[in-house]
Amino acid sequence: MSHTPSSDSASKLKITTHWLKPLLPAGGGDTTLLIRLVAAPDPNARLAAPMDVAFVLDRSGSMGGGKLALAKEGVALALERLRPTDRVALVIYDDDVEVVQPLTDASADALIRLQRTLRPLDTGGSTFLSGGWIAGCQELANAPAGDTGRTRIRRTILLTDGQANVGMLDPQELAKHASHLRKMGIVTTTVGVGLGFDEGLLFAMAEAGGGNFVYAEDALVMRTFFAQELQEMLQIASTTTTLHLTLPHGVRGELVSAFPVEREGKTLKVAIGDVPAGDVIDLVFTIQGKPGVPGEILPLRASCHWTDPTTDYRHRWDISPSPLERVSAQEAADTPQDPLVAERAALQRAAAERRAGLELDRAGRHA
Repeated sequence: MSHTPSSDSASKLKITTHWLKPLLPAGGGDTTLLIRLVAAPDPNARLAAPMDVAFVLDRSGSMGGGKLALAKEGVALALERLRPTDRVALVIYDDDVEVVQPLTDASADALIRLQRTLRPLDTGGSTFLSGGWIAGCQELANAPAGDTGRTRIRRTILLTDGQANVGMLDPQELAKHASHLRKMGIVTTTVGVGLGFDEGLLFAMAEAGGGNFVYAEDALVMRTFFAQELQEMLQIASTTTTLHLTLPHGVRGELVSAFPVEREGKTLKVAIGDVPAGDVIDLVFTIQGKPGVPGEILPLRASCHWTDPTTDYRHRWDISPSPLERVSAQEAADTPQDPLVAERAALQRAAAERRAGLELDRAGRHA
């Protein structure tokens, strides 16, 4: 069963809610709720928000054998796509962290200077990945809003083989920090360079950080990826996007999808972050109910909050999913499932299992 809130013609987001079954067994049980956000696929690049991009480049000893050259090529390709309204920073690290270029306007002179800085960089010592990444994020977090005061799309792009051996090493701890930064509007994208990179670490950081993860095996993949990455940033339909879901007494919810979530009383607050135009975000919740009286109606409330980066206008949409009803176990069993919810829930749960598998694999390799 689905529900669509009243449409705001100026809105770039369409939000719908769907139940696997809008029922809970009176004796206790669970169902699944899908909240789907669809961003309109008609971006206006002329009005695209300015971007702040921090490139974080691993130059440690493990980046030898052509990896560093490939990573430098990736940064150089990305620099070519920046506009004068954008800003750029460059951080490099081995066992030390160096902010080569603090966040600055992406003027022609600045970009030429950065290109020249990249060319002579060579490999160094150990891999202080967390220090380099955090330094890049700090360049974005500490920067002033800029002369126009407009919303800016902020992203840290980490290029590394992920073989961290200094500083913060635990993927879950790094993911926790990436999740926190995502709530601040700073997205993390990770690029695994060459063979032997730590997929579990880089995947966890990008997923929690709201960005993308790619394995760049050669220059062609690197070029294609950065073309897509920068184009996506030009086509952000909404930023600082959050979804609040408030549950009734006697009902508990858990988010299956990989988004940061906080619980305040009976309300789940999901930090979605940037939503590119044309994108579809599926939030899958497992909804569990305690035993209750058959026929009882259980209303839920939801709201979505976001900023349109082209206008800086803050939107709020109040959503009323169809209420749940407590029914007999037989009626709950006989009621057909919504196939869309069944499909999306299966995909999200498979993704959760993959994340757990990567963590176990990494734990085994690093034991």
